[in-house]
Amino acid sequence: MLEVTIESNRHIDQFFRRFAATEAEVRDNVRHALPEILRHRPHKIKTAYHLQRNGHPIHEYKIVLKHSINYRAAFTEIDQRVTVFFISDTLIKREFVKLLGHTNLVD
Repeated sequence: MLEVTIESNRHIDQFFRRFAATEAEVRDNVRHALPEILRHRPHKIKTAYHLQRNGHPIHEYKIVLKHSINYRAAFTEIDQRVTVFFISDTLIKREFVKLLGHTNLVD
C-alpha cells in the first residue's frame, strides 16, 4: 500500500498561502487521486525530464480540481512512499520543470 505525504517546505507553504481557498481540495487530491493514478493510470505520470532529488527521479502529475482549477505537482516514489514536495499553478510541463529546476529541491 502506498504511503502518500506532502512535504513541509517553504515552497509548499508558499503555495498553500497563495491558494488557501483550494488547500483542502489539493490535499485530498494528493491523498486519494494520486495513489489511484499510480495504480490504475500510470501513463498519466511523467518524469520531470532529467531532474532528480536525492538521486531519485522526480515525477509530476496534474492535479485536477473542480471548477476547472488545475495545478501541477512534483513527487518522488521510493519503496511505496510517495512524497509530494512541490506544487505550482504553472501547468505547461516545460515551464513547470524549469521552475522546479531553479529551486533548492533538486540535485
